[in-house]
Amino acid sequence: ELAVVVLTPLAAFEATGLLPAAAVQLLRSRRAAARLVALLDDADPSPEEAPPAAAAVPDGGPLLEARGLACGWPGRPVACAGVDLVLHAGDRVAVVGPSGAGKTTLLLTLAGLLPPRAGSVRTGGRDLAALPRAEAAGVVVVTTEDAHVFDTTVLENLRVARGDVTPAQAGDALAAVGLGAWLAALPDGLDTMLGSGGARVSGGERRRLLVARALLSRAPVLLLDEPAEHLDDGAAALLTGLLDGSLAPGRAVVVVTHRSEGLEAADAVLELAGRSAPAAGRG
Repeated sequence: ELAVVVLTPLAAFEATGLLPAAAVQLLRSRRAAARLVALLDDADPSPEEAPPAAAAVPDGGPLLEARGLACGWPGRPVACAGVDLVLHAGDRVAVVGPSGAGKTTLLLTLAGLLPPRAGSVRTGGRDLAALPRAEAAGVVVVTTEDAHVFDTTVLENLRVARGDVTPAQAGDALAAVGLGAWLAALPDGLDTMLGSGGARVSGGERRRLLVARALLSRAPVLLLDEPAEHLDDGAAALLTGLLDGSLAPGRAVVVVTHRSEGLEAADAVLELAGRSAPAAGRG
């Protein structure tokens, strides 16, 4: 009887131990579903007649302009503040700083996925956060460290960025980020299934695949979070290619990185130190 008294709470705990993680996942899934529904609601039923979002930016004007920007998650302390950043076509900016300085939070705010805690982010004279999500995504594309790799083929994973990507364009993008030999070794090439969450690719391959996906988008502004993380061979070359304009010519690129090599190729380096940041960028 004593054993039953002792073991019953343990058995009950085992049955309920997964509930906290399930509750967290439920909250994330609800928010993701809300964003997807918003995208569907904003979708233009006749996109061929709609002008591209970037057309609203005057020739020679800034693609993206942040003034007095403070960033932070709702209900949490401000992660960084005092950011002034003006991006024209062809600008390349590296964002560096210690862990917790707000680098990823800054990227999400610049992409319009988080509302500014202070200041503004504007494109073509309009508040980015006030634009329909589909229109904002036509101007700015962000790739975070935890961006998802879907349980489908290599080609369809790349078509997340743009649905009309051809096999030739996909192959060129993969070669540009250093995955040409990897693609050639796949059993079914671009039709190879990657498994749930990209289970069949290494951390470095996954990171390069995400960069290729971003490069295939038509957005004039690319925001990349630690694109060279988990890369041993060719990490400096990939980072340099993003910052010297050879991988994304004519587009504005902002790269978050903890690496010091390759930064000399950037037009400016924005160093975050917590709740304040110096200005960077041209304009």
